[in-house]
Amino acid sequence: MTDLLQLKVSLTKHNAHKLATLLKKYKAEQILSRLDEVHAEEAQTRKNLSVQPGDKIPDVWKKAKTLGDDAIDALLLIGIIFSHHALISAITNASSRSSFSGRIERGKQLAGKEYTNFARIIDQLGYATRLDYAGVTFNLQHIFEIVGLGPLVRELLELKLATARWDRSNTIAEEVEALNLYEVFGVSAPELEAWLSTNASPMSALPVLLAKDQEFFQTGDEGATPKPFTFRSGHVERAIVPVNRTASPKTKAKQLHNNIQNRLYIYLRNKLGEDNVGTEIDTGTGTSIDVATREGDSVTFYEIKTSLSVRTSLRQAIPQLLEYAFWPDKKRAEHLVIVSHLPITKFAKRYLEHLRKRFDFPISYQQFSIKLNKLV
Repeated sequence: MTDLLQLKVSLTKHNAHKLATLLKKYKAEQILSRLDEVHAEEAQTRKNLSVQPGDKIPDVWKKAKTLGDDAIDALLLIGIIFSHHALISAITNASSRSSFSGRIERGKQLAGKEYTNFARIIDQLGYATRLDYAGVTFNLQHIFEIVGLGPLVRELLELKLATARWDRSNTIAEEVEALNLYEVFGVSAPELEAWLSTNASPMSALPVLLAKDQEFFQTGDEGATPKPFTFRSGHVERAIVPVNRTASPKTKAKQLHNNIQNRLYIYLRNKLGEDNVGTEIDTGTGTSIDVATREGDSVTFYEIKTSLSVRTSLRQAIPQLLEYAFWPDKKRAEHLVIVSHLPITKFAKRYLEHLRKRFDFPISYQQFSIKLNKLV
């Protein structure tokens, strides 16, 4: 029977994160002879890297090097976490834990030098978003952004669980689920299994900006001289290709976006008439609007978002709608609407109400229900 209490290593030695420097600089088999360069402790190193009998460095570290420095940093962090049951518990039971993020507080999850060293490891390996005396806030999302890392994490977890007396009577996926180790990563058991076996990242793990949205946020030039905005009705049906569970988050997001756009166009066309609804209309400034409607002289812009939270959708959509409607000094729309598949939250509703009241900003949010096939 697997016993995570068997996973133990010194938590008071402070240079474990520096193994990343050696892994990036030298061949894996040279690491043990180079520890003095970073003042790393040998016994700790052996446990963190899961060194096998005969001083054999597992091949997983060689493979990580082929993926680049980010893969080494991520895999080392995972290796360190799964070298001690207390670190597994600290990450799993972090305060304010939400998906990939959480906060390890001094004196709560870990204390004294154990906290100090682990906080430093998280920070130095690039996964701390906030670090102070009281605690370290981490975000593990980037781990899932590293192409090819999932299967390597699987190899490493097999080594760690072997140390914990895993008898291999079930699969690694079954064992990880039975021990609730998926909670370390902030994903569901099926999502972790898919990532470990096929490198399929959870949909929530990657930014779901579509190519058009990425271009919007990454283009920094002023653009050509704006042209007058001209409303144009009509819609070109967007492709909705069935996707399987291993499809990338962006593929899934694109499918959902296209599905909503197709359905929203039909819904608004039936309500306002086909001459008064258009999609992908040029603003005249090098950008285009997902959906626009016309009622007399009043124009409304709709921006569709497929993020996994309402707050993220607002963060993405508001700057886009502002520019679509007003760049650089024109008014092209009287109303701006953020459309998502998610119901609005209490705080998002308050936020938008505040924007309308405080700044006279004509912004609103509407959920499009795929099930009901309408705005709700």
